[in-house]
Amino acid sequence: MTSNGRKVTASTLQKPVRNHYFFGKKLDVQHFELEQDYFNAKRWLLNRLVSGFGVVCGLNVGWADPHTYDAIVVKPGLAIDKWGREIILIRDSMPVKIMPPAPGECPPGEENFIYICLEYFECLADPAPVLATECNGGQRCMPDTIQERYKITVKPCKAPEIGHRCQIPDIIDDSSGEIIYDTIVRWVSERCPSRPEDPCIPLAEIEFDESGHCSDIDITVRPIVYTNDLLFEILLGITERRETPRPGGKQ
Repeated sequence: MTSNGRKVTASTLQKPVRNHYFFGKKLDVQHFELEQDYFNAKRWLLNRLVSGFGVVCGLNVGWADPHTYDAIVVKPGLAIDKWGREIILIRDSMPVKIMPPAPGECPPGEENFIYICLEYFECLADPAPVLATECNGGQRCMPDTIQERYKITVKPCKAPEIGHRCQIPDIIDDSSGEIIYDTIVRWVSERCPSRPEDPCIPLAEIEFDESGHCSDIDITVRPIVYTNDLLFEILLGITERRETPRPGGKQ
């Protein structure tokens, strides 16, 4: 659901429906909403299932005041949430206060942790007069735009873990070292990731000491989007590492 109550099919596999135009067709609110929802849903679906979710660029997290360590700010940047929606910060966020979790709120080993989460948020704005009044008369105002914004939430416990190991079993042939295409085909054909219940993107994790103070912000807990440029840099790094002679003359 969007913030204005309309149903959006952006992140689930549903049958796409778009307008069919013909001469003399009466266009109403539902038709224009259908037009927007169709293109938004297609874009968000591709974001979620093709590009992936996470931080695209920027969104570093720092202290609002390096002397007090009681509030954080998020720097400008771009992320794609777990439903495929783009989240854009064009300037530093407002300071966000932090504090340790309440006693008993987290499982053992996570009692002194919190994490910062970035969420997509829609805001109805720019009120304008409604030209067509209701039967009982009186002019009304309605929001004229939907602004795509964000909100930053502080959640208790440790941030969800990010898997860094291959999830496709037996993808490499042990004898030849080649990729087994049949395995990839089965992996793709037997699964279609469902939409996560929580779409927020973890940006950082913070640990408190026994006295309730903290000083370090760990941003390595954030998922990232592997863009084409980033994948190319990774491939260049692997290639250069293989081509660079190692100590002892080994490559």
